[in-house]
Amino acid sequence: MVTTEIAGRVQRARLAAVESMTMLAGVSSACAIARDGGSFPAYKFHEGRVAALSVMARELRRPEPDLVGLAARLGEHWEAEVERRTEQSRDWQAYAAGGLDAVRELEAWLAER
Repeated sequence: MVTTEIAGRVQRARLAAVESMTMLAGVSSACAIARDGGSFPAYKFHEGRVAALSVMARELRRPEPDLVGLAARLGEHWEAEVERRTEQSRDWQAYAAGGLDAVRELEAWLAER
């Protein structure tokens, strides 16, 4: 039952991040903005969240997923991404921060249990 609840939260959080990306981009695509040399860290933050939440959603569809192990693996991955991106553009830093933010949210949900 906990897995079903967490899966629902992950799905809602993923949809909210996609909605945020859509609202931020308006009529332009993020690719078009990047091609024009624009920086879009707010969008990239939500894109990072979507990436992390998508991995969570896939893992939660497995039979009897290990939620604590999943949170630990994803935490290590996204912490490494944040570290790796420190010398890169604000967009990449925001992307990594968004992924780590999603993992921290998963950890908070699990701590509630």
